[in-house]
Amino acid sequence: MTNQDFYTFTPTGKNDWIDQVKQDLKGKDFDNTLTSTLWEKIKIQPFYTSEDIKDLAPEYKFHPAPKIPGMSSRIWTNLVSFYPKNEKSSNEEILNALKNGADGLILHLEGTQNLNRILKGVHTEYITTIFSPTADTALFIQLIQEWIGSLNLKPTMLRGAIHWNPCDELFGSGENFNSGIDLAAQAINDFREFREFYPLTIDLSRYTNAGATGIQELTYGLGEVIELIDKLSKKGISARQMFENMAFHTAIGDSHFAEIAKVKALRKLIVELAGNYGVQIDVENVYIIASTGVWSKSLMDKNTSLIRQTYEAMAGILGGANSLWVNPAEGKNASLLEKRIARNVSSILKEESYLDKIMDPAAGSYYLEVLQAEIEKAVTSGLQELEEHGGWLKSFEDRTLHAEIRKSREAAQKKVLSGSAIKVGTNKYLTKDKLENQLPFEPLTEKDFELLPSRMTYFVEQNNLNNL
Repeated sequence: MTNQDFYTFTPTGKNDWIDQVKQDLKGKDFDNTLTSTLWEKIKIQPFYTSEDIKDLAPEYKFHPAPKIPGMSSRIWTNLVSFYPKNEKSSNEEILNALKNGADGLILHLEGTQNLNRILKGVHTEYITTIFSPTADTALFIQLIQEWIGSLNLKPTMLRGAIHWNPCDELFGSGENFNSGIDLAAQAINDFREFREFYPLTIDLSRYTNAGATGIQELTYGLGEVIELIDKLSKKGISARQMFENMAFHTAIGDSHFAEIAKVKALRKLIVELAGNYGVQIDVENVYIIASTGVWSKSLMDKNTSLIRQTYEAMAGILGGANSLWVNPAEGKNASLLEKRIARNVSSILKEESYLDKIMDPAAGSYYLEVLQAEIEKAVTSGLQELEEHGGWLKSFEDRTLHAEIRKSREAAQKKVLSGSAIKVGTNKYLTKDKLENQLPFEPLTEKDFELLPSRMTYFVEQNNLNNL
């Protein structure tokens, strides 16, 4: 046995490494060369060490422990969208999807369809069912209630959410907010026994897909929560009831690590916001739906968009999503092959990448810890500023909210148009000879109260696809 110390290297700190990097740069500016800015707010360093954090945060729990012994540590639902027109064929397509990897449905309904026919043979107690209204919401909720009554569904036999909240009414028509508040209060009371079914969903994705930064998405999305708590308290709905009856939907963009940190920050910020209202909730009881974003895709090369789908889905899972919704690039017009590819992303990440083996694989990363803390700080500051200026509803009514997001949207689109921001398949590494994989281009026409989905590549597409 020897007492010789084999590790006699002089300890080096982060500043020592930075000094060495500056020497290697040979006169180039450190910040201009190696640092970047995320979402117009957060400065990103080229590397992080333990010196950048006080203590590592504990591993997150994204959901309660599995009820069935032997199941994987990490569980998420693989959601697939359906837009039922023909009830019989839609039912066949739903059953086929459930047999081939899907374990959750998003049903986009007008409120006039026959749910018994559409969901014939579907055991809702074993899957997640998200209902998304496309027309009159009151009629839509009545449809769900009648369907539940016709089957005499017990509260334990329905898990999922209604993908709607009263703020949707404002973005859809510019009005009907007060009637939406009444409807929300009624829905919370009507579904109070369905403990795993959320009658309201805060749709943060509306901001991201319209061109907002991740910080704007969380700020305005949580601003909706504060506004709804205030308005629904006057209808006899407590803050506790609100937090127990809300799901949250976020869209994942193409800034992979930032998106992981964003979803984790969202979960923590919801818990902290609830605490400000005197409501104690656990992080694992926050229900988050993560979808692949529209904003990050391009019409000019749908094959590249398929790649983006995959790493966005991965970020959603690592960030802690409870349900994963991979949107086909062509939306409801997608081919059977594209739908199958979108459905299989979740299965591959589970069965071949083993992302279900560990609850929080991103825990312990110095970079992500710092990034999450910076996002939380920026969002908290943004919420304080929003409230100082009258709150979310006032920012909607005076269109301040819209102006801020449109400003961010246009700035990002101009960067892609000028080439200062690279988008593979759009302004870099283009398809040779002709655009074989392009999708139809439609100009964006947006009313003053709307925030419609757009793409970072919109201006380039406008120049290249408009006349095809």
